[in-house]
Amino acid sequence: MTEEKTETTPQPQKTKSRPFYYIDGILIRLSLIVFLIALLWNWDGFWKTNIKILDNAQKTYFPVKYEAEHLKTAIIKDQAKIYQKIHDETTKYRKETEEARNAHREAENKLTQVNNKANELLRYYDTSLRIIRQLNRKFSPDELESILKCNSIECDNITNFNPAAEPEMFSFK
Repeated sequence: MTEEKTETTPQPQKTKSRPFYYIDGILIRLSLIVFLIALLWNWDGFWKTNIKILDNAQKTYFPVKYEAEHLKTAIIKDQAKIYQKIHDETTKYRKETEEARNAHREAENKLTQVNNKANELLRYYDTSLRIIRQLNRKFSPDELESILKCNSIECDNITNFNPAAEPEMFSFK
C-alpha cells in the first residue's frame, strides 16, 4: 500500500454578508460630511463669499454666525487702520528724532568752531599781554603811555595789569 499524498488547495471562504455592512459605509460618509461641515463652518472665506445664493442662505439659516464673522472682519479692518496710524506716527517721530539729532550735531560742530576761534583770540590776547609786560619792563610808565595811546577802559585795564583783563577769566575750556 502506498500512500498517496494529495495536495489540498485552500478553498476561498465564502464571504458572510454582514448585516451592518451598509450601515458602516453610511457612518463613514456621515462622519466625512460632518468633518467637511465643521471645516467650512470655521473657514473665514466661507462666510465672506460673494455668491448671492450662499450669502442669502447664510443670512437666513445662520444669522448669528454670519453677523459674528462679518463683525470680525470689521474689527480687523479697524485694527488695521489703528496699526497704520501708529506706524505713521512712529515713522514721523523717528524722522523728527533724526532731524533733531542732525541739528544737535550741527550745533555742536558750530559750537566747537566758535570755541576754537575764541581760544585762538585768547591766545592772541595772552600774547599781547606778555608783549605789554615786556614793554613795561623796558620802558618807564610815562614812555609806555606815550608809545601806547589808549582810548578805552579795556586798553587801560590791559596796560595797568588789572586782574579783570587776565585771559584766565575768559577761558572757554
